[in-house]
Order: sequence, then C-alpha cells, then structure tokens
Amino acid sequence: MTSPAQNDAAAAPREKRGHVSKPGLSLLAQGEPMVWLTGGSLALCLLMIFGLLSLVIYNGMRTFWPGRLYQVETVDGAIYLGEAAGVERFELTEQLINSFPSELKKAREKALEKFEAAGSVPVEVERRQYRTGNFDIISNFDREGTHYHTVNEFELVQPEAELPEWAMVIERLSWGRFYGMPVEFKLDHLRPISADEEQLNDIVLLIQSNMYRISDADQSAQLKEALAPVEAELAKTRAANIDAFIAENKSLEGELRAKLKSGEEKPLADVKSAEENVVSVVQASVGPEQAWDKYNEFHDEVISRSHRRKEIEEFEVGEVNSEEENARLSLRDEEINHPGVFVVELANELARLQGQVATLDEIGEKNQATLKQIEKRSGADSPLAKFSQEIVKGLATDLADQQSQPKKRIAEIKELIAGMPPSTQGAVDNFLKIREESTQRTVALQQKINQLNEENARYVLHMQTAQKIDKDIPLSEIVLAFPANRLSLAGQLGVYMSRWGEFLMDDPREANSEGGVFPAIWGTVAMTMIMSVIVVPFGVLAALYLREFAKPGPIVSAIRISINNLAGVPSIVFGVFGFAFLIGNVGRFIDGGPRNADLPVMSSNRWYLLLMVLAATACGAFMMSMYAVSNRRQLTGGRNLWLGKFALLLWIVATGAFVTALATTPEFNGFFTSHLPNPVFGKGCLAWASITLALLTLPVVIVATEEALAAVPNSLREGSYGCGASKWQTIWRIVLPHALPGIMTGMILAMARGAGEVAPLMLVGVLKLAPELPIDFSPPFLHFDRSFMHLGFHIYDLGFQSQNSEAAKPMVYTTTLLLIAVIAMLNLSAIWLRARLRRRFQPGQF
Repeated sequence: MTSPAQNDAAAAPREKRGHVSKPGLSLLAQGEPMVWLTGGSLALCLLMIFGLLSLVIYNGMRTFWPGRLYQVETVDGAIYLGEAAGVERFELTEQLINSFPSELKKAREKALEKFEAAGSVPVEVERRQYRTGNFDIISNFDREGTHYHTVNEFELVQPEAELPEWAMVIERLSWGRFYGMPVEFKLDHLRPISADEEQLNDIVLLIQSNMYRISDADQSAQLKEALAPVEAELAKTRAANIDAFIAENKSLEGELRAKLKSGEEKPLADVKSAEENVVSVVQASVGPEQAWDKYNEFHDEVISRSHRRKEIEEFEVGEVNSEEENARLSLRDEEINHPGVFVVELANELARLQGQVATLDEIGEKNQATLKQIEKRSGADSPLAKFSQEIVKGLATDLADQQSQPKKRIAEIKELIAGMPPSTQGAVDNFLKIREESTQRTVALQQKINQLNEENARYVLHMQTAQKIDKDIPLSEIVLAFPANRLSLAGQLGVYMSRWGEFLMDDPREANSEGGVFPAIWGTVAMTMIMSVIVVPFGVLAALYLREFAKPGPIVSAIRISINNLAGVPSIVFGVFGFAFLIGNVGRFIDGGPRNADLPVMSSNRWYLLLMVLAATACGAFMMSMYAVSNRRQLTGGRNLWLGKFALLLWIVATGAFVTALATTPEFNGFFTSHLPNPVFGKGCLAWASITLALLTLPVVIVATEEALAAVPNSLREGSYGCGASKWQTIWRIVLPHALPGIMTGMILAMARGAGEVAPLMLVGVLKLAPELPIDFSPPFLHFDRSFMHLGFHIYDLGFQSQNSEAAKPMVYTTTLLLIAVIAMLNLSAIWLRARLRRRFQPGQF
C-alpha cells in the first residue's frame, strides 16, 4: 500500500514531478552533465571558428592601411626610413653582445654599457623592425640587400623616431617600394629635329662613315674639304634650331636646365648653342610641395598611356602573333598529310631571307635618296657629289654581294616548293603573305609603343633617400605614391581603397608579393564552376541509381563502402591520378593519338576485326535487353534473370572492346598533331584540374543526394504510382524536384571543398603566374587548354616561395580573406537557389 504522501506526489503535475530527483538516481543518469558537455563542445568549436575568422579578417583588412614613415639613426651612422613592421623584446646577454659584427663597434660598446649598468645580468631590451624598401639601391651598398631592417633600442641615437613631413611611399612596378623625400619634378621638352637638319645629318653620317673607301690621301683630303661646308651648314642649322627651341621654352615656369647629348645637364642660361648639342629642356619644379603637385597633375595621364601600351602589347601584338602561328600550323598540317614533305623550316627560312633582302633594299634606297640630296644641294658635278656617287656605288656593290647568297637560297627554296603538292604551295604562299603583313603590323605597333614610351619618359620624379642617395623614378614606373606623414584620415582612406582596387583588378608583380590577384580570382571561380557542372550530374545519376534502381545486395553495399572510403583518400592522390592518367594518357591521346600517349597500336586488320566484334556484341546486348524488357510478363522469373545477367555480361564485354578499340586505334593521330611537340591538352590545364576536383568531390555529392532522395516521403511515390505514372515519371516529376534542396546541399559542400584545394592543382594545371585568363573575349571564350592561377596556390606561393617572406606575410592574410569571400559568395548563391527550391517543395525539404 502507498502512503498519502506518495499518493499526493503521484497526483502532482508531470512538469513538477520532473524536478524532483528520485532517491538513488545519480546525476550522470539524469543527463545534465552531457547537456553541459555537448553545449560546451559546441561553444568551443564556434570559438575556434570565430577566432580563426577574426584573425584572418583583422590581418587581412589592415594590410593595405597606409602607415606612417619613421626615420631612425644608429650610433654607427646608419639611417633608416620606413614603415614600422613590428616590435619585440629580448634578453641582452654578454654572449649576444660578443656576437656583434666588428662593423657595429659603437653599438657593441653601448650595449655593453647597458649590460654593465644592469649589474652584468641579462636585461630585457626592445627590438624594432622597419620596412625600408629601396631594394635596388640598398642591394648596391648592402651585401644583404633586404626590404626590412631591424634596429635595437641601444643602437639608436635618439630613443624616439622622427616623422619627416615629406617622407613618401612610392609603390613601383619593379623593385618593390621606395621610401624617400621628393626633391624635384622634371619634365623634359624634347627638341624637334627639322627636315633640313635631318637631311644634313644624314649626308654627314654617310660621308664620314664611308671615308675609309677613299684610299688615296689627296682624295681623302679633298673629300674632307668638300664636306666642310656641309658640316658648317649643319652646325649653323642646328645652332639656329637650338636657339629657336631655347627661346620658345624660356618662358616656362620653374628651374630650367638644358640636357646635352652627352647626358649632362646645365642651366639653360649657360648654354651656348654654337658649342652645345641640346636634346631637350628640363623644366624642374624644385621643392617637395611643388614636386608633389606636379606628380598629381601628370600621373593619371602617364598611367593612361601605360595602359594603352599594355593593351597594344597584350591584345594587338598577340593577335598578330596568333595569326602567324595559325599559318605555321597549317604548314605543319601539310607535313602530316603528305609524308616526306618538310615545308615548315623551308617556309620560315624563305620568309627570313626575303625579309633580309627587303631590309637591304631599304638601305640602298635610303643611300640613293641621300645621294640625290647631295646632288641637289651641291650640284651633280661638284666634288662632293662625285665622291658621294663613288661611295654609294661601293655601298650598292656591297649590298648586292650581301644579297647574292640569300637570293640564291631563295631561288633554291622556291624550286623545292614548286615540286610539292598544290595544297602545300598554297599554304606556303598564305604563310608568306601573313608573315609579311604581320611584320608590317608589328613594326607599326612597335612604333606606337615606342612613341608612348618616349612620351612617358619625359616625366620623372627626382627622389632622395634618407642616406642622401639620389634616384630618378619615371612616372610610368609609379603605381601609387603618397606623403605618408601628411595624410589626413580621408587621405589614408583614399589610399586604402586604391590599394584594394589594385589588389582586386590588377595582375600580380614582384614575384606575386605585390600588385593584384585578378587572374587568380578568375581562375578560382572558373575552375569551381566547371567542376560543379561536371560533378553534380554524375553524382546525382549515381545516387539515383543506388537509391531508386539498384537492389540491395553485397555489390551495392561494396559500392557504398567504396564511395565513403573514397571521401577519405588524400587529395594529393587525386592529383597524381590526374597527372598520370588525365594528362599523361588522355591529354596526350587527344593531342597526338595513341602513339603520342605511348599506347600500343593495333594493326589495321586486327582493329577492324575488333570493331566487328564490338558491333556484334553491342547489337546482341541491345536486342537481348529489349527482348527481356518487352517480354517480361511472358518470361518466367528464372529465364528473365538469366537473360538480364547475360545481357549485362555482353554490355561489359562491349564496353571493354570499345575502350580497347579507342585506345589502340591506328586510324587516329590526334586533334592537335600540328602543335606537337608543344602539347595542348597533354599538360596541366583548366580541363584536367576541373575533372580532378570533380572526382575528388564526387563522394560528397553522391552521399548528400542519396540522403535527399531517402528524405522524400514514400507517400508521394505511392500517390504518383496510383495516378498511373511510371517509375521514371515518378522520379523525374516527383522525387527529383522534392530532393533538389538536398542535392543543392551536396553541391554547396562540393564547391566549398573543391575551391579550397591546392595539392592536386599543383600537379594538374595551376601556375605561379598565368596572365592569360581562362575566360576572355576571344573565341572560343572559355579556354579549357590554358593553365590558370588559383587563390589557394597563390597563398602557398606567397607563404613559402616568395623571395621576401616578411614582405609577403600581410598578403597571405589578405589573399586568404579573399579566398574565403569568393567561396562564401559562391555558396551564398547556391544557398539562395536552394531556399527558393525549398519554398516551392516545402513538404520534401531536406
């Protein structure tokens, strides 16, 4: 019997009874410790994740913030100017003091004084690190050229560093950053050469450079006497032109200097035109403020011309080279199609010899034009004209001798080509035509590039380092410059945003430690998207068969175990597979057929016999499969099972025969034989990298898709069957739409896994520097055969392959932050699509 107290407890509400501990029931049995343990584990995991993200975000976001420039001087006379990079403390011991090099004598004495003042016991001191840059200058004076210098506090003359007002940071295209003070801005005004001066100069050069042809001393003296009036006229014309040029530029503002042909500069007022050959007038804006103002005035204009030059070099010159390469490949095709014909070398030699003859003809024409000018100026019967005629005649003879051998060889080559097939002759004519046009276009483009370079070379910023070393920096070499210690908060923000813009939109430079990562962003996104397009359909089909069609048994169980184990295989193994099979076999097979891939080649008779076996086996398997399906009701269970197994065996045999026939065909020599020995797909490229990572992430998609298919209620399937739908109609219209959110989950996981992989990519396509994007505006727009850059590999390259790890360390965090952001954006796009699908098929969400 129960007591009244026990009856009251039994009648109490359930929620109140739950709080009363039963006698003898342990705390562990109630489960509260497990609640705290699991909750604490979750909190710890979240703390680690947020800690890692906080570290990456903090270090990545502050990389581009402009710091102040500090100047310090040591007791040994060294002066350093740079950005503060770090501070650390260490113990100063007697052993450390004795290890100081002999050139740091004063620093050693000062350290010893500090050590003795502390009672000859280890004392803690501070060490400061500065990014001093100026690598091209320091490397000439410092045996250990470096971007950083470390200074101990006992080495300093003054304990506090100075902040020079006009100290500037200059980020250059090469040699890294420059730190110094602006002295002046120099703008060159080039002296134009008049037509008369140029003609007279050509006459004098022609005569002076060929006087050795006059062997007689008297005739040589007469020639010099006849040339003297021309030289005097040239000097007079040049002096008049220089006077006019100087008078035209005297009104310019700033300090004016004349630059002589020797490279010397002197005040413009001290120039005597009759004695000096002035090539330009230098307009110098002296003083830091004036130099900074002129820099801001002209820098955007110079950078615009630099971008135009880059466009010409990358696109227009690249287009010309592409057309010439296509013409060369057509010749290579002729060699392949006509065994025994070797025309590529002959055509190249013919084009080269014809170009050489044309160049010599141009020289002869120029000599004739100069002779006509001499006859026009001094008369056809003048001594100078007669001597010039003799010189030009000798030059013509020399040119004819130089052309004789090339012309003879040209005739021999043309005779050889005339005996070749008509298609080969047409290909040679087309190659020569394109080669001539490309040469003319290249010369014209090079002239444009030279003009842009000459114009940009006029603008120079003259700087001085903290060590009083002068340095002229052309504005075309400056990416960004700013007086660090004069920047306001708005100015610092402007520099910060400018650096981010360069990082996201420009190409890398300085061994990837500076500049942008635009090619790496494109490569990462393109590879991830192509990988997703490959892996999702195959993963969904595989999971669909395993879940909806395959009957449970040992084979299906083994396949599922293999898929789960495949997810744990190290990623580098997939990289080795991609390198050995995809590149070594498939890629080389595509390029040049089985012989190029080192595969055995069947004889034609055996290969055609294999084709017959393949056709018979495939037809038998197809007919048997169709008969078994169409007569399923008439056949008994045993006969139907026997036919199904036999059909499956035939399909396996047909598949093996097909692969063997494809790999050993004697009738296929590749799609890119003309490109060999330069491979197209027989090397690392975007295609093999995407396929390799698709194989790597395939288990993730299969497992997630199977779970999504299993989460679709069976009532939906049964309702579909009840309405008369077939199994495939049910899968296509009911199961797959409701499982799509779960399939998208698998794709998201695959994208996150594949986008961050680095090890396989190092073997199958990624490069340290690949300025050609895998996606551009030239057909076919998506270039699967190109290698590419990847943000993950970029991080590895910065951290372990950089020439200066200290300078690259901030960029490691910034690139890591960018990679996380790119993956997050790709995943958010997929999550948004998954959310839309969930709202549409709410009952079947996974």
